[in-house]
Amino acid sequence: MLMNEVELFRVRIALLQAFLRENHYDGILLSRPDNFAMATGGKRNYIWTHGDAGANALFVHRDGRVFFVGTTIEEPRLMAEELGPLGCEILSYLWFESSAAEAVRRAFPGTFVSDDGSLGENVHARLAVLQALLTETELEKYRRLGRLAAEAMTATLDSITPGMPEADIAAALHAEGARRRCRMPVVLVAADERIARFRHPLPTEAPLLGGSLAERRVEGYVMLVGCFLREGLVVSMTRFKQVGPLPAGIADAFRRVCGVDALMQEATQPGKTLGDVFAVCRQAYKTLGFPENEWHNHHQGGATGYAGRTCKGAPGESFPVLDAHWPRKAAEILGFQPAFGAAFAWNPSGVGVKSEDTFLLLPDGTREIVTRTPSLPTVDLEAVLGRTSEAIKSDIASNT
Repeated sequence: MLMNEVELFRVRIALLQAFLRENHYDGILLSRPDNFAMATGGKRNYIWTHGDAGANALFVHRDGRVFFVGTTIEEPRLMAEELGPLGCEILSYLWFESSAAEAVRRAFPGTFVSDDGSLGENVHARLAVLQALLTETELEKYRRLGRLAAEAMTATLDSITPGMPEADIAAALHAEGARRRCRMPVVLVAADERIARFRHPLPTEAPLLGGSLAERRVEGYVMLVGCFLREGLVVSMTRFKQVGPLPAGIADAFRRVCGVDALMQEATQPGKTLGDVFAVCRQAYKTLGFPENEWHNHHQGGATGYAGRTCKGAPGESFPVLDAHWPRKAAEILGFQPAFGAAFAWNPSGVGVKSEDTFLLLPDGTREIVTRTPSLPTVDLEAVLGRTSEAIKSDIASNT
């Protein structure tokens, strides 16, 4: 059942209350935009968009009270458009007078923690499991965000022509995302040989006053990577476009890396850990003809949610695919048991190729890809894997 914003807020705060009570903390101060969104069901506390610090904070007491904590500059908008409808209280100060941590210390006694180290212990890393838990309402938001991301990516691919600069392709993806009211925290573009050289290729841009870097224009094929952010949730996806001849072996390698992705998707099951999925990933590289240590050259993605990656997969990683502990604890506070799922974006890669989609793990254990691009050709995964697969992967797009 879908919840309204107040009901969703109550569930998110119950998860934080459970965290506070189990760890014997009296309150938590959340300043980072990802944690602010996680606690409020997608509300915004940022002004500067290129950092980890928000312009104001949220204080959650173990008894369930929630406060806006910030300056009188931010208070009017936050209370009118973000927090007021949720029933939050106010703890404000003049911009030159104080800080969020000092305001909390003055107002409340007790043992407190924060997500930035400004108040007690920095517990940001320990909140990752809460960032990854998604109610049915948030899973539905993910479906809608995935469709928007796929539309933006497809529209950008359609606009690419031979000789187009990487920077112009990036600008087009930013614009298509913005038209759909998505922020774009990550846009990577690489043309031709840059795809093989760099796993995180910022699009080349001509320096303002000259320099050694020249803008690269696509001649054969191009890789686009986009992270789409809306209401705190992040969708990640990668697609390729061919506008000229492909280098030898690229088409085959691309389909094989999509096979690695498909096997990782299938291995993402309740009761497993990210380390369990990673073991499948390592074997898949070897089985599908990549160098055995190819995974050394780039992270392989992982759980997502209220962060681009709430936790990356790695050898032995104990992070649960779908946590059951905190939902039980939150149910004790709420008086009912919400259903939770999760979201994932694996991104195996090889020299000149990469595969990445965002998919949901639903409460019943089934999986659903939200970034499908049905207008593109489809990889024949049965031919790659020697059997059918539930995964669906888009092949390299082409004008032909």
